Amino acid sequence: MKTRMLITGVSGLLGNNLAHYFKDHYEVFGGYHSHAVHIPGVTLAECDLSEKKKAAVWIQRLKPEIIIHCASLTSLDQCEENRELADAINTGTTKTIVENMADDCRLVYISTDAVYDGDSKSFSEQDVQTPLNYYGCSKLNGEREALKGAESLILRTNIFGINIRDKQSLAEWMLDNLQQGKRINGFEDVFFSSIYTFELARIIELALLKQLKGVYNCASRDSCSKYEFAVKLAKLFDLDWTLVQPSSIDSFPFKAKRGKYLSLNTEKLERDLGYRLPTVDYSLERFYRDLQTGLDERIQAPSCAPQKNSQL
Repeated sequence: MKTRMLITGVSGLLGNNLAHYFKDHYEVFGGYHSHAVHIPGVTLAECDLSEKKKAAVWIQRLKPEIIIHCASLTSLDQCEENRELADAINTGTTKTIVENMADDCRLVYISTDAVYDGDSKSFSEQDVQTPLNYYGCSKLNGEREALKGAESLILRTNIFGINIRDKQSLAEWMLDNLQQGKRINGFEDVFFSSIYTFELARIIELALLKQLKGVYNCASRDSCSKYEFAVKLAKLFDLDWTLVQPSSIDSFPFKAKRGKYLSLNTEKLERDLGYRLPTVDYSLERFYRDLQTGLDERIQAPSCAPQKNSQL
């Protein structure tokens, strides 16, 4: 029998992409809050993890052997404005999962580069975590809850990919505007190590096989500015890269503070996996190839209410 894997936040960017990646080799169950989706080969169910009693029953009945916890409130400004909601989703749901999963269940908690303050050129796992915004605080508290599980793996990352819903990742937003001939701003003073979701999926698969535990940076092995990222994307798709306007994040009145230097040092993960992580360029090339082969059309199936399943 296939290993039972539960992916939370399956209607979101990462959750959907992971479900698509793992569905042929695991018995994949997907949980979503309010956005019903259809993913062939995946058993889906609505579950609000912030409703502790219902979530507890759901997890205990399902008995997953692996949980990949993707469900998260990722809007930095929304987290800043509604800290109670950020706590409930980013910290509270993790606590509920850990309290109700089996002792030998392996939890993969998807964290963020925002746990770091963004004042250093490159962060390692040993660096002090002093988040600049409440999103980072709530995810760091989620990490602490996750680590109460004996088999927990924490992956600090920054992602881009192909969204199942009518919502765009950073790369999709850039691509859409450039294809329409619109100018976009690219921050010259913000650096990150963003990784393509399907490359992240491959790394998670290797980490599960290696039975890794603890905290790891999991991202592209190098970094670039958001301006450079947009220019690379434009050139890869043979679009007018001069539409990307160099700008500074200081010119934009965001509610939540953003770190400028969020490059992640991935040496620990590369060493423990025995695997060389991709570069930003390679991640972008994979994104390009997948769009060229129509992966976006295959995973963006029409939304529909899933059938009820007695196991959920």
